Amino acid sequence: MNNTVVGVVAIDDGGNSTCVVTKDVKESFPSVKGYYGKRNLTEITHKHDFIIDYKGQKYVAGMLAKYDCTMPLQMHTETKQHDFYDLSVLIAIHQYGYPANNIVVSVPIKSYSLEERDGRLQRLKGSHTISINGVSKTFSINDVKVAPETASAFFINEPNGKTRYIDFGSRTIGAATTIKEGDVIRFIDTESDTFFGKGLEALDGSYSPKGLADYVCGMLSKMWSKHDIVYLLGGGALDTQLVTYVKEFFPNAEVMENPKMCNAIGMYNSGRSAYGIS
Repeated sequence: MNNTVVGVVAIDDGGNSTCVVTKDVKESFPSVKGYYGKRNLTEITHKHDFIIDYKGQKYVAGMLAKYDCTMPLQMHTETKQHDFYDLSVLIAIHQYGYPANNIVVSVPIKSYSLEERDGRLQRLKGSHTISINGVSKTFSINDVKVAPETASAFFINEPNGKTRYIDFGSRTIGAATTIKEGDVIRFIDTESDTFFGKGLEALDGSYSPKGLADYVCGMLSKMWSKHDIVYLLGGGALDTQLVTYVKEFFPNAEVMENPKMCNAIGMYNSGRSAYGIS
C-alpha cells in the first residue's frame, strides 16, 4: 500500500522573489542564484541562505547569493524554461513541499502558450534529488499546472462582474481582466497585457513612480474605463507614490492584502480546485 504524502504547492517563481503557498505555509525567499565557485568561508546564517547541489552542479541561492556571490543571477527572459526557474521550484519543494507534489507555477500572460506550458511541465515533472545545506531529499512532482500571472489573483476573492488587476513585478508589469457572472468565470485576453522589461528591477535606475504609472495606465486606458474596479498587487504595489499616480487614472484602484503573495495565494486556491481538494 502506498502511503506517500501528496500535497498541492503553488510556486510563483518571480525574478526577484519566489513565493510559496501550501496548506500550512505562506513563504517567500529571494530568487537570486549564482554558481558556488571557489569559496574559502561560507556561513549559513539566515533561513534563506542556500547552498545547493543538483545534477553535479553546485550553486548558492537566496539571501546568500544576494549578498555573497561574484555574479548573482536574476533572469529577465520572457520564457521560464530555464534552470534558473527550475531551481526556484525545486528549492521551494525541498524546503516546504511534500514527498509527492502536485504543483502550480506561473508565466506572464503574454508568454502563456501551449509550448511554454508543456515545456515547463516536461522540465519539472518527475523525480528529483536535490541537496540544500547538506540535506538531501528525493521527491516527485506528479503534475504541473501552469497559471497566468496577475489573473491568478482573481481566485483569492472571486469578485463578481468585470474586474481589473495590475501586477507590478520585478521583471514585468501584468494587466489582467476577469469576468464572473453567476457560475461563469472568464479571463478576457483582449483586455489584458504584459509589459516586458518594465518591472521595477528591470528598469533599475530608470524607475520613476510617476513615469511608470503614466506609461502603464496610459496604455491600459485604451482598453479600460476610468471608473473600473482595479486591484493592485506585486511588490510595486507597496510603493505608495506609485499607487497614488495609478489612482490618477483609475480612482477606484486599491492595493490587495499581502500584495507580494497574491499570485501564489490565488494559484494555490485554483490549484486545490483543479486537483480536486476541498
